[in-house]
Amino acid sequence: MNVGMTRARCKLLLVGDSSTLCRHPFFVELLVYVKGLGGYRTAHEMGR
Repeated sequence: MNVGMTRARCKLLLVGDSSTLCRHPFFVELLVYVKGLGGYRTAHEMGR
């Protein structure tokens, strides 16, 4: 994740199951941060 996050120049798109990813503390913090920025979207929202 470190390399992927630090080399992203414009956008970083993460695709995954948030309930599975949030079993790890790093992803819990990341999800809270991204939601705070308004950058979290569900698959259902993207399909509209």
